[in-house]
Amino acid sequence: MPKVSTISLRFLAPFLAAILLAAIVLARAAPGAPPEPAVRWSFALSGDSRDCGDLVMPKIAAAVAAEDAPGIDLFWHLGDFRRMYDIDCDMLKRADPANDCLKRPTASLPDQAMGDYLTAAWGDFVEYQVKPFGKTPVLLGIGNHELMGRTRDDFRRAFQPWLTQKLLHVQREVDASRGIFTTEGDTSYHVVINGVDLIYLDNADEKAFTSQQLVWLSGILAEDAKDESIRTIVVGLHAALPFSSWRGHAMDSSCQGICSGRQAYDLLFGAQRLSGPPAKRKNVYVFSSHSHLFVANVYDTPEHFGQVLPGWIIGTAGAQQYTDAISYGYVRVDVNADGTITSRFRPIMRTSPPATGPAEAPLADFCFQENKGKWWNDEYKGPCACGAAP
Repeated sequence: MPKVSTISLRFLAPFLAAILLAAIVLARAAPGAPPEPAVRWSFALSGDSRDCGDLVMPKIAAAVAAEDAPGIDLFWHLGDFRRMYDIDCDMLKRADPANDCLKRPTASLPDQAMGDYLTAAWGDFVEYQVKPFGKTPVLLGIGNHELMGRTRDDFRRAFQPWLTQKLLHVQREVDASRGIFTTEGDTSYHVVINGVDLIYLDNADEKAFTSQQLVWLSGILAEDAKDESIRTIVVGLHAALPFSSWRGHAMDSSCQGICSGRQAYDLLFGAQRLSGPPAKRKNVYVFSSHSHLFVANVYDTPEHFGQVLPGWIIGTAGAQQYTDAISYGYVRVDVNADGTITSRFRPIMRTSPPATGPAEAPLADFCFQENKGKWWNDEYKGPCACGAAP
């Protein structure tokens, strides 16, 4: 065999590398090779912005506005805007930076501090947490703290501009033409955007889900099944559906929550149409908050074996955290051309813009160092007699 000199190998190396690169490119472009998913559009979501939300949410809004292309088309809040049973730390320290948000001594508070707080709380949320999103549409979901001392009618009146905004109003008109009727400003709603049905299910108290909600959900999913342009269904709700990995603070707190939540879960799992032809199948995803941390794959549990829906908990918009390492943030959701989604948690740091000035330093110190507490476990473990979904 003739010998090949070292000089010859060095001379040929660039050409060999070019041939190898060309082969890789051709292999990727070859018929039958799986294409990389193309992003059609994107949205962001988070929940539980009480306690420190006036500091964290403007940072989330700034991060959303600075996202790489394609930009974020809307932001979805999954409920619990303000504490309501006590004064949120951000409002407490705005009144007096010396106020102690951890020990919360009441002797130093003015006589009408709580009354003044309740009067201002929801307006404060709009001013400091919603307005920073500017022209980015914001969807608002109701959480259990919105019903502390208040009613759903109170919520509808206070947040009517968001519950009746154009995209929701137009969707209600479309639904009505198909025989699905709802009231303007309902706290359960949905909207179809670019092949994705975004559905918010109100489970802010132990009455959820009602039979009316399940009938409505069943009707919406039936319409989705007929529409081949809808490839994706994304459900948002405040408390996670039953039998998640964080069931201690979810719909598992009562038989009503467990039974109706299981019925909703079964409807959503069935909405995937897995037994049908591929062209008829849907991608179904579930996002919730209520627990103050970020967790993925929350329905990958023994109770859901063989019927696991992709699910996340994202209660990281400012509320007291359940972990030693405080982690605020939101999830960016990219909707791919094939109907699947890609989700990424975006952390928010103390240094994230907008910068905090000297006047906000006491609040930032508390929020990024001390705003954490014990996990609340209210799981019901007794027997429940559950029926099938209506």
